[in-house]
Amino acid sequence: MLDRIRGLFARFLPQGAILLAVLTFASYLAGLARDRIFAQTFGVGPELDAYNAAFQLPELALDVLVAAGLTAPFVPVFTTLRRADAEAATRFAQTVLTLAVLVMSAVCLLLLVLAPATIQIIAPGFDEANQARYLELYRIMLVTPVLFAASIALGEMLVAERRFLTYALAPILYNVGIAGGTLLLHGQLGIRAAAIGAVVGALLHLGIRVLGIARSPMRLRPRLELRMPALHEFLRLMAPKMASQPVEPLTFLFFNRVASTMAAGSVTALSFARNFQSVPVSMIGIAIALAAFPGLSASWAAGDLGGFRRQVRTGALSITALTVAAAIALAVVGPLAIEVLLGGGAFDAEAVRRTSVVLAALALATPFESLGHLLARGLYATHNTLLPVLASLVGLGVTAGVTTALVGSLGIIAIGLGFTAGAAVRAGLQGAALIWRMRIGPHGSISERVRPPAEAAPSG
Repeated sequence: MLDRIRGLFARFLPQGAILLAVLTFASYLAGLARDRIFAQTFGVGPELDAYNAAFQLPELALDVLVAAGLTAPFVPVFTTLRRADAEAATRFAQTVLTLAVLVMSAVCLLLLVLAPATIQIIAPGFDEANQARYLELYRIMLVTPVLFAASIALGEMLVAERRFLTYALAPILYNVGIAGGTLLLHGQLGIRAAAIGAVVGALLHLGIRVLGIARSPMRLRPRLELRMPALHEFLRLMAPKMASQPVEPLTFLFFNRVASTMAAGSVTALSFARNFQSVPVSMIGIAIALAAFPGLSASWAAGDLGGFRRQVRTGALSITALTVAAAIALAVVGPLAIEVLLGGGAFDAEAVRRTSVVLAALALATPFESLGHLLARGLYATHNTLLPVLASLVGLGVTAGVTTALVGSLGIIAIGLGFTAGAAVRAGLQGAALIWRMRIGPHGSISERVRPPAEAAPSG
């Protein structure tokens, strides 16, 4: 019986998906503990509004300049290069790590100088006292992107090596750092304790991945080998992805701006609801997509289109079935879960109701958002980052248009409906683009620039 269950999992789930799902769930348990500490300590009010707003620009800079360039082209380029020359692949990884840290350090210094100007972008609806609180927290937060830049680079190396344990432990430790800082220091520092905890959590996030790389064949050392053909390939693929990476942060910047014009605490209610809704997206959609990514990249690099198609088809069916069920569960059980996990103290019945309403609307987007992660990684594996950009930009336009059209009549519910409409359109376009890429195959694609000559697809 046990062998049959294992065989079933192996048939429908890529290697490492279950481990990633389990550790993702553990990360969300740590996140729930963090949110409960926040709710019990600060409630739904101006302090947490300022804290959540302070994250926005540092995260946006990190996502655009580092995460975009690593999570899309790194694994496909590294995998293809390693088939030809393992030592060159290591040098490529070291160069990418060094560049990520240097670029993020320079950008964070610039953001520090421009701090006062960010108020009108992020939180124009805050009163004077909360704007001052936002600025203080924002300046503390600017330490974390540099730490995360290094950690994200190391994480992509771990994914390419299929070393998912230390990769997935990092977010758990990050949440532990935030929760611990808040518990230990809030009496003396107030909301600043949470920001200091975020810095400690980022250090832990980086530390566990350094440990993971130390146990792999990779060697950590600074390097700037800027003339590598593989690096040029990486940068070419990175540029389109950088254009689309701000889509999700900008989406929630837009949502936060809309929510900041509503009743006090609406920004925090949206943040809590998003945390709940993102659980099945991460446990199912991202876990399956991430576990499949090395295999998809290897199949494309080897010219194995049959294997590539099977992985896409199996992953899509598994994600769709599981996330439809998860979306229904979120809508039905969500209010009770919010009351049990967050309710009490300063988090009163009105806060529970408001957060539940937002969650029910966001839940509709769960299957589309989850499927989009697999489809996007399938396109990245084919060494194409332009088509996902176009799909994401169209989805953002749909999200903004639907939300704006409905907010006057539906209030905060319009945010969830707009998010769902955008996610559905984006997934549909990604799916069509991936079908087209699979029909063309790897012959003539940009991936052949770093593929070893013996492995290139035949010309006829």
